[in-house]
Amino acid sequence: MDEGTVFLPFHLAGMWMGESITGRYPSGTVPYVTGEAANTAMTYGYDVVTFMQESKASLCRLEPA
Repeated sequence: MDEGTVFLPFHLAGMWMGESITGRYPSGTVPYVTGEAANTAMTYGYDVVTFMQESKASLCRLEPA
């Protein structure tokens, strides 16, 4: 990825409906960081032709932790 690009796991990120599912991951594959999938926080917009959600592109603001 080039500078200025941010990637977030948009399907499964170790959580499902507020509960950790890391116990279901194969040994050695648990994500370093877990949390809700990015789709839960993205835009409500959708493609008017396919009716698919438009969560693959959005704006974000990054701040140092």
